[in-house]
Amino acid sequence: MLRAFSFAVQLAVLATSVWAFGVTTSGNSLVVDTSGGLVFKVDKTTGDITSMVFNGIEAQDQSGKHSQVSSGIGASCSAVQTGNSNNYIKITCTTSTLTHYYVARYKDPAIHMATYITAEPSVGELRYIARLNRANLPNGYTVSDIKGGTAIEGTDVYTVNGQTRSKFYSSKQFIDDQVHGVTGNGIGAYMIITDTGYESSSGGPFFRDIDNQGGDQQELYFCECAEHDRYFH
Repeated sequence: MLRAFSFAVQLAVLATSVWAFGVTTSGNSLVVDTSGGLVFKVDKTTGDITSMVFNGIEAQDQSGKHSQVSSGIGASCSAVQTGNSNNYIKITCTTSTLTHYYVARYKDPAIHMATYITAEPSVGELRYIARLNRANLPNGYTVSDIKGGTAIEGTDVYTVNGQTRSKFYSSKQFIDDQVHGVTGNGIGAYMIITDTGYESSSGGPFFRDIDNQGGDQQELYFCECAEHDRYFH
């Protein structure tokens, strides 16, 4: 099963990067400069994104939580520059049953992703979670903003200022959920789902799943195939 989607970190009007398009290695990090204002880092020993800087603004949470498949897959990653005029960079992160791809395109401030599995993932819920810097991206969904709240049902439903809030409340029916995102001052981060991105999810176009949770981090989700797909409708 192959699921494709994109994660875009961008402004309404893009500035030109002064850096050159390419991928370099720094310690355990594969450092990709898109030459479109976005520079991001992938830990080659885990497959996690550890930094996403757009025009000097850090979008990735820096408290120790990374953007990753589920809670991390412990993948081994390699990178290659390819395509016409070497205008694509592909990072391949592999485990025994799962391959996750990050692709950068010249002057495109987005991280294109795809996940391929050959067996039921050991990580449980197959979902990509971007754990973002809330200070720079404070504007998520009010219904799923749990910061400062008190848990009243497990760790999923909270009360905040007399309101119940939950990441589950951010869900939309798949047919209406091609793009969802969060914003800040001069920056926005979005999950952009391809036309076929939901085709392997159970339940069809009227099912739904989590998009956002605002806590200490601003979390942005793409639930590729999850238990939730069976009962959010």
